Amino acid sequence: MRGKYTGLDTESIGVPDRYVRGKHGALNTLMGVFLGKVVSVKDDTYQNQIYVEIIGQETLSNKGEEDKKIYHKVRRLMSFGGAFHHPDASNDYGMMAPPPEEGSEVLVAFTGMEQEGYLLGVLSDLGRNAQIPGLSSGITREGTIAPAFELDVKSTDGIVRTRHDQSEKLAEQGLLLDPVRGLTSSGGRRESPINLFGVQTPGGHSLVLDDGTRNDDKHLVPDKARIPGKNDLVRLRTRQGAQVLMHDSTGIVYIINQDGSAWIQMSKNGDIDVYSENKISMHCENDFNLHVGGDFNLDAENININSRGSAGIHMRAVDGEVNILSAKDMNLTSDRNGNILVKGHLKVTAKLIDLNGPKAERAYFPKLRNQTQNLTVKQSMSSRVPEHEPWGGHVEQECIVASQAPGKLGATSKDHNVCDTKMSAQPLGQLQAAPQGQALAVNTTPRSTGPTTRGGRRGSSPEVTPNGNVGPSSSQPTDPNINPRTQKPWRQS
Repeated sequence: MRGKYTGLDTESIGVPDRYVRGKHGALNTLMGVFLGKVVSVKDDTYQNQIYVEIIGQETLSNKGEEDKKIYHKVRRLMSFGGAFHHPDASNDYGMMAPPPEEGSEVLVAFTGMEQEGYLLGVLSDLGRNAQIPGLSSGITREGTIAPAFELDVKSTDGIVRTRHDQSEKLAEQGLLLDPVRGLTSSGGRRESPINLFGVQTPGGHSLVLDDGTRNDDKHLVPDKARIPGKNDLVRLRTRQGAQVLMHDSTGIVYIINQDGSAWIQMSKNGDIDVYSENKISMHCENDFNLHVGGDFNLDAENININSRGSAGIHMRAVDGEVNILSAKDMNLTSDRNGNILVKGHLKVTAKLIDLNGPKAERAYFPKLRNQTQNLTVKQSMSSRVPEHEPWGGHVEQECIVASQAPGKLGATSKDHNVCDTKMSAQPLGQLQAAPQGQALAVNTTPRSTGPTTRGGRRGSSPEVTPNGNVGPSSSQPTDPNINPRTQKPWRQS
């Protein structure tokens, strides 16, 4: 009997083929390079080993999860990696990727010394390598051009493909008909040899380094009229469509979120375009300088300006007029003296002019909003003031971090809940954030948990206050003239 061991004891004459003759006797092992088919990718050791059936070997049982141990176990190789070993820890580095899916054709090697083999690589299906690495666009069943899956195994024309789920996100973003920011040609069948590098996960995340289209004597192309040098880019895109694009063919740098509600573009000519469907909030703890060589245009429903410093507001027209037009009342109020100095004529025209009576209307001033989510800026005319992280204004919060399997075989572990303040670590060099939905009292400020020591450890652990906030157990009054994060005075103009 040759092939796979059935697990059954049978009588035989001589030494069965699954053993080798020798002083000690041992299981017969393979030696050499073989084609195989992946039959299982689940590995209870969490070492990402796979189980492979060698193509051409006879098998006697059904291929199922319960039979995986009677196939050949194959260890996966990293293209690069290693580890630094220290007395109390190991620092690993390298590259990790999902295993080849069940049914994939692989090339494996056996040394003849061990029963386990080694995965050398995966063989792509003939005619079905256009999707990777950038989820290239193609003709879909609907007759449109869109990101598409690989060809159906029953395809007869070798052209029409099924629309990929990411096409719906591009349509939502408004990029489905955009060959620069949305559609892409970064696929494995664009030219031969291919002129790009990249990776794509099974879920659709992709990283592409594309040197652009080619059409010369060194490359075969399906369209002889192709323009070379297009699609020269580096693109990082998620499965839901968020991307960072550096496009050398057009000279732009472009960033967009998943649903297209916010994007930024830096163009070759120096233009910077920013769009937000909601708010744009900016905060700097020091000076904010804006110098414009041309016109400065501001158009808004309402405009509010508030100066907190003693220097006040200074405006000047170096060469030109100052015009202020109000469709309704105009109020000018000073809590102290008022001066109007004109070198030429002063003209005042009104239907009626009252001097020193009746009492004039007091000017309206912008209202300040409480910033309950903030640690430093507690009030501002702005509706939203971002701060140094951790910032309580983020609404995209999560609590659970998936745990890693223990190094001990068979052991289990629970996922980590970072919202449990007893398990949360103090961020190095930052203020400790209050739990989501809570804010520190106005007259308190969290303190650091001690200086950072070599190796990234702090001298003490954070304390949990009775109200659930992480920080000092006793409230510490703060000086309103001191920035509680930097412990330096607020900059005065």
